[in-house]
Amino acid sequence: MAYHLYLQTPGEKRRPPKGLDAAVHLTPGGPEGLVLHHNLERVYATPRQPAAAAQAFLLAALAVWAGDKLLPRRAAADAWARELVLHLPTTSPWSPLAPRLAALLGFLTGDTWTLKLREAPVDLGFKAPWPHPWLPEAVVLFSGGLDSLAGALDLLAAGKRLLLVSHYDYGQLAGTQQTLAAALIRRFGPEQVSHLPLRVQLEGPELTLRSRSLLYLALGLAAAQAFAPGTPLIMPENGWISLNPPLTLNRLGTYSTRTTHPHFLAGLTSLWQAMGLKQPVLNPYEGLPKGEVLARCRDRALLQELAPLSVSCARPVASRWRRQAPGACGCCYPCLLRRAALNPLGWDRGKDYLVDVLAAPEHLSHPTRGRDLRALLLALKTWQEAPRELEARLWLGETAQEAAQLYPRARTVLTAGFRELAQFFADKGPEWVKNYLA
Repeated sequence: MAYHLYLQTPGEKRRPPKGLDAAVHLTPGGPEGLVLHHNLERVYATPRQPAAAAQAFLLAALAVWAGDKLLPRRAAADAWARELVLHLPTTSPWSPLAPRLAALLGFLTGDTWTLKLREAPVDLGFKAPWPHPWLPEAVVLFSGGLDSLAGALDLLAAGKRLLLVSHYDYGQLAGTQQTLAAALIRRFGPEQVSHLPLRVQLEGPELTLRSRSLLYLALGLAAAQAFAPGTPLIMPENGWISLNPPLTLNRLGTYSTRTTHPHFLAGLTSLWQAMGLKQPVLNPYEGLPKGEVLARCRDRALLQELAPLSVSCARPVASRWRRQAPGACGCCYPCLLRRAALNPLGWDRGKDYLVDVLAAPEHLSHPTRGRDLRALLLALKTWQEAPRELEARLWLGETAQEAAQLYPRARTVLTAGFRELAQFFADKGPEWVKNYLA
């Protein structure tokens, strides 16, 4: 059964129709329904007011993110793929493009999306003045993770003027982003780098949130729109996680995230162009595994200093549930990839995580703590014994031509990424890990 969500924009007088599953609005104390809390008034309205099309796209991304959070995947027949219908305010030139966005959302989240659009005001109240005499040459999505930190460092060390845009929905993440951004501003100066932290919050039971990257990109687009047409939007992400090879046969499809998959980013750029928006989306690291992203950083000394302050964990608030001190879990897939990437540089330390999964053999058999470790070890063994089997799990395009174009780079990234993992387990893996791989 489809889940219907209605998004009401500020200033819209129309009431949501009856019979919907949820109504979401952006104005505290406004109409009945769920309030999506935000500080979008901090988006820059000068030197240029972001185009109505960019604001309409951000509204769509907000609704997608809300629907993704509010409808638990366990409610679906297969406990994953849901059917969602979004009732969205928009501008008329945008309407014919709704099916293209719905198709992209299906690729990104694995759900079936239907967008029902209505003409309505799309003014989101952007009103902040750009506070500097200089203009950014690029807008960088700054998540607080290692890849976005390395991406910002590379561009700043090359002399580029940057606006860092962050999205946060809880305080610990905001603190990480602000700490890292402040360190970059101290190092390169406020005449070269500025930080725009944007809050979007909505409580919901679903935690997978495959759509979060769409919201991040929409926020970055809105920020970039204040500057010269074509100001690039840069989303630094290592090529391994962009392809996100399914480690096992039960991780096919969107069970492995497609946040920065080349097909998704190309489709999104094409959609924006059809809307009259000229911002390109660039991932400078799509051909590199995480370890090489770090090893090639133009300012390795500062990266080493700031890396411990960054967060790569998939469950960074899990420590609160366990009543532990804040910290990365050490068990999840991103934590393990991070450790493998830091290992060649000599920066990996198991004690930096709440759990060092390589410290004791019982971690490997633990139903949750050892799940991602087992999957990584199994994938590495599959790659060493039958690489074509793992390559066959990759989604490389809708056509044979697209797949042929992506395959050489994908093969290079997989080879280098598995080399990093093999070296990590050879260097840090105890005997029981090596026996598992034997």
